[in-house]
Amino acid sequence: MITSKFGRYEIKNEIAKGGMATVFHAYDPNFERDVALKVLPQAFLHDPQFRVRFEREAKMIARLEHPAIVPVYDFGEEEGQPFIVMRYMSGGDLTERIEQGQLPLTESARIVTRIAQALDAAHSRSIIHRDLKPGNVLFDQYGNGFLSDFGIARVAAEEGGQTLTGTSILGTPSYMSPEQVQGEKNIDGRSDIYSLGVMVFQMLSGQLPFQGETPAKVMMMHVLQSAPNILDVKPDLPPHCEALVRKAMAKDPADRFATASELAQALDSIARGEPLPSLFSMTETVVAKGGQLGLGAEMVQVARPGGVRPAISVPAAETQVARQPRSRMLSVGLPLILVIGLLGAAIGGLFILGKQGKGPLAMLAPTATFTPQPSATLALPTDTPLLATPTAGAPTQEPGGLIESPTLAFTDTPTSIPPTPTETPVPTPAVTIIGGADKIAFLDKSDIYVANLDGTGVKRLTEDGTAKTSMQWSFDGQSINYISGKCVQTVNIESGKIDILTCFNFVEYLKSFMISPDGTHVAISLDNQLYLVPYDIERLSQAKLRNDLTAMAPCKDFAPYLRNFVKYMYWSKDSRALAMVIMGQASGVGSADIIQVIPVTACTPTPSPLDSFPPPRFRWLEYNESPMIPTFSWDGLVLFAMHSYIRNNGFGDLYIYNMDLHKAQMKVNPVKNTCCYRDTAWSPDGAYLLFTYQSYSAGPTSPVSIYMIQYGSLGTSATYEPLSLPPIDGNNPTPMPILRPAQ
Repeated sequence: MITSKFGRYEIKNEIAKGGMATVFHAYDPNFERDVALKVLPQAFLHDPQFRVRFEREAKMIARLEHPAIVPVYDFGEEEGQPFIVMRYMSGGDLTERIEQGQLPLTESARIVTRIAQALDAAHSRSIIHRDLKPGNVLFDQYGNGFLSDFGIARVAAEEGGQTLTGTSILGTPSYMSPEQVQGEKNIDGRSDIYSLGVMVFQMLSGQLPFQGETPAKVMMMHVLQSAPNILDVKPDLPPHCEALVRKAMAKDPADRFATASELAQALDSIARGEPLPSLFSMTETVVAKGGQLGLGAEMVQVARPGGVRPAISVPAAETQVARQPRSRMLSVGLPLILVIGLLGAAIGGLFILGKQGKGPLAMLAPTATFTPQPSATLALPTDTPLLATPTAGAPTQEPGGLIESPTLAFTDTPTSIPPTPTETPVPTPAVTIIGGADKIAFLDKSDIYVANLDGTGVKRLTEDGTAKTSMQWSFDGQSINYISGKCVQTVNIESGKIDILTCFNFVEYLKSFMISPDGTHVAISLDNQLYLVPYDIERLSQAKLRNDLTAMAPCKDFAPYLRNFVKYMYWSKDSRALAMVIMGQASGVGSADIIQVIPVTACTPTPSPLDSFPPPRFRWLEYNESPMIPTFSWDGLVLFAMHSYIRNNGFGDLYIYNMDLHKAQMKVNPVKNTCCYRDTAWSPDGAYLLFTYQSYSAGPTSPVSIYMIQYGSLGTSATYEPLSLPPIDGNNPTPMPILRPAQ
């Protein structure tokens, strides 16, 4: 605990406390000067990852040695507690200045120019700051700005793409770039340039470009919503400010400024009233890329005194426009009358444009005309699942089991013809059934294979080698559904015939498509937004916009679900709850993957979670550095299996969590107590646990095996053998095995 002295340093007061350190205003009697003393709290001393991150921050700043980066005076340990001593900045930070009101254009340009030089110096050494915000811009007594806090910086090249925080999604939501929000591994300096663009918007307007009730909603806006028009907030700014902000905050990094100094030079030229023909053409047509910006709105610009201003700015709440090839949209010689005609067409034809497939977040748009399904009832008793409304085309429940409607039949199942009296019946070989399952499907080199559980009957179903995810057996057990690109496809296990069930061409990412156990609904993750809609393939295949999905849903609060980003999910056995991997916040880590279980029995935008974990229930060692959950599985009742992220596309140690007891079995590791595991799944009866295993000692490209073990035997020192299946290629393996309920 810090007292009035820490080593030779005399503590004056606490300046700030962050996720991994506390900063004090201190005095150094040896040099008779005030300093900033950054100390790793004792609570983190047991965690070697925090120590490594802390030490590397000090070495990183010392290596940069730039006049606009807060310099390091000293680094060491005091009674085992690491500390960094830096120059004390008595002029406060940029947040304090913005809180007093928007900054003048000239002052903003001066601050940005100095900070841009520091950023370019860091980027030239392959160091990405990743937490650029006003609170990390400090001022000395002369008003000079300094860049600080490289605690979550990423070393992009010199260390082979390694990061001080693993591959986790860290940063401050209000300033994070789209690629940082989505957890992309190969971010570069242009991510910081996006954050700098957010700061420019805030400095000039006095407010943030994106504001929401929750951090997750703000993060969604960064990914799917284009930057608002700064001139709408502060119309007295020079018109070029709008173009500068849009370029700095472009969703595609390739469309941003190449360097931070290039942005600063443009801002300085605007402040001086100088023309910027090289950056912003007076007749340029700016196209918001539908897949990148989410808006997909064309903003036609026309010449006007002093610069360029959109002749029409179509808000996300009013229209959706399809992506247009840049070659078609950029026409320097376009006559003015055509521009005016386009303007009129844009205003008069919003509905037509909206049908072209690129739209804003539904959460930002006005509620579409919504006609519930005739069978949908929002006011239900609490013991009746809201989303269990049968719909046209969905499988129905009969006393003998699920019977699929003809409109939803995935495959043509041959009718069994009984033998004639003269025929001799052929004995059917006994089928191996384990845990209520009789077949297994898995991926090898991105192709689907199917086999019996005893290893016989191995059959390759696809040969296209395209990436596949979210595999699930069809209700009749004769086909396997999966995601390929933006489409949901199905392959028949007998004929190998592949059919397309539906495609969502209006999104960037389709991450999950999971049909409820009762067959009535499907949970879909589109651009990390959750949609719960009736499982009606005919209507799903006709959905061209997000609002089409909203119109399908009996509860618009789940189409989309706006409380959190949702990556992928599993249904409970009774179809009354969802377990989802969300982008949440973890103490001491920041942005992190968290499994959250929510009920879907009532229509509400904020359902009370049934449970959330690993934090606050538990966490594994690698979670602090790489707070990612590559895959997990749920038995549909109380048991969850998951693994840490250690190497090779998400292989790690195995963990079990009991939601009923709120307790975890740490580092289970059934195969000789060694790493590494991924792709867990539970047997239909919940008695067996399926997983893939790759020996850590054998190397990251060693073959992968599939195990199916009796869950109750864990912890008994039992010896396990893999299923008798061909070894799976170890180069970037994602087997994702799934079990078919016995037919």
